[in-house]
Amino acid sequence: MRRFYYVLTLAALPLVAACEKSVSQAERDLERTKQNAAEHVRDEQRDVTDAARNADNKITKEQRDVEDTAKAEADKIRQRERELEDARKAEARRTDPNR
Repeated sequence: MRRFYYVLTLAALPLVAACEKSVSQAERDLERTKQNAAEHVRDEQRDVTDAARNADNKITKEQRDVEDTAKAEADKIRQRERELEDARKAEARRTDPNR
């Protein structure tokens, strides 16, 4: 019987070694998966930050464009008002010779 246990123990050693190897492989795989997940999270955070920065830049540019357009339109209105005032003065001079 003792011999049976001895043989059984010797037969089980490769299985234990294989099991240990599988555990080591699983631990390495787990560590690699954790590292990949952390890297993926950093990449996603970078993408979100870049997207937010791009959106801010786009909004700022659009605001500048709106301000520039408003200024240009205000300038046009002032110019037309001056032209209208000049036309009124010219009309008044034509109709009133004493001026």
